[in-house]
Amino acid sequence: MSLIGTRRVEVTWVFYPAIKNGLTYDGMPREVDEVVLADYASEPITSLNNQQDIERVLYRQRSPKGVAGRPIVEKVVPLCDCTMTAEVCRYADEFDGLRFRLTGGERIGHSRVYENIPDAAEGYPDRKLVGEVRTEFADSLLALVRETKGHK
Repeated sequence: MSLIGTRRVEVTWVFYPAIKNGLTYDGMPREVDEVVLADYASEPITSLNNQQDIERVLYRQRSPKGVAGRPIVEKVVPLCDCTMTAEVCRYADEFDGLRFRLTGGERIGHSRVYENIPDAAEGYPDRKLVGEVRTEFADSLLALVRETKGHK
């Protein structure tokens, strides 16, 4: 069992049938669901244990009846879960529960990741720049920052 309890993640996935029935992988509709990681929540999201748990949960809860196949996970993003601690979420009112946010960058084709600052006494007015990357890598950077820094 995990030392930190549970963690919520948002999973983008597709159910790929073993019998294609004329459908290709690209033509299958994508789904977005929340999954709670429990047994291996203290491990990184990319760990094999967590990936297997995510696939198992999706298969049990969302697989179509009578269709053989398996869920294919395309993207996993950690979510804020302030219910893990007794304290009230500092980011809930002003920032919709988000500690980090993604905005357009100053250069064309770039995005910036900011950390929301709920307390201006820390020396920042309302946000602090974490990094700027090409837009195609922005989601990955945001996921990495959330994974690394978590949500307190």
